Amino acid sequence: MQAWPLFLLSAAVAAGLLLATCAPARKTAVEGRPLSFPLSLLALAAGTTALVVPGHSAALDNRLLSLIGEHTTTWLNTLMTGITHTGSAWFLTLLISACVIWQLRSRNYPHALLLALSGLSAGLLVIVSKALIARPRPELWDTIEVSSYSFPSGHSLGTAACAGVLAIVAMRRAPQRRRVWITGAVTWSALVGLSRMALGVHWPTDVLTGLLIGFAIPLLLSRLPGCRQPD
Repeated sequence: MQAWPLFLLSAAVAAGLLLATCAPARKTAVEGRPLSFPLSLLALAAGTTALVVPGHSAALDNRLLSLIGEHTTTWLNTLMTGITHTGSAWFLTLLISACVIWQLRSRNYPHALLLALSGLSAGLLVIVSKALIARPRPELWDTIEVSSYSFPSGHSLGTAACAGVLAIVAMRRAPQRRRVWITGAVTWSALVGLSRMALGVHWPTDVLTGLLIGFAIPLLLSRLPGCRQPD
């Protein structure tokens, strides 16, 4: 990736964090929610990263991915190809952008900021992490061609962040359907992660780490003053 798009993305995330942090605090229920869950997700992601970087997870990754490949039939491969597109950068960008515009038109600025910041932060983390770790893609069988590095899975991280923030916004608007929103977010993210492995373009630890970080992003950002539940 060229320097100037990365600079613009970093600047956008920094501006969003500054806006969300400096906004007047709202006394809402979110203030009382413990940080233990999102921090636990990040701790697990740090643990898998610590195994991936020195190559300690290579044998297990190879074994698990080979097993998945053996059970991926032609029709399942076609299905997974369709599912994986719902985790692509263009699809998630369009979805988040549409939701941000909708919230802005409704003058729901905290939700708009949370949605935009979650999407931008996820994109920035994917780009920086891939460049720093530079893990090669799997080459266990012939599959679709991809040019970027493998760790973490951008599709998995992006989908988890997108699904997670949409679930948070949905729960704020319709809390009585909390289980529906959570189930939908987890199911969508899991299917996209599975599709990346079934297509042979990501190792299992790529997907797991991406999902952990992706879900942690909106959970943490939703606690910032500017992203909290509107009064």
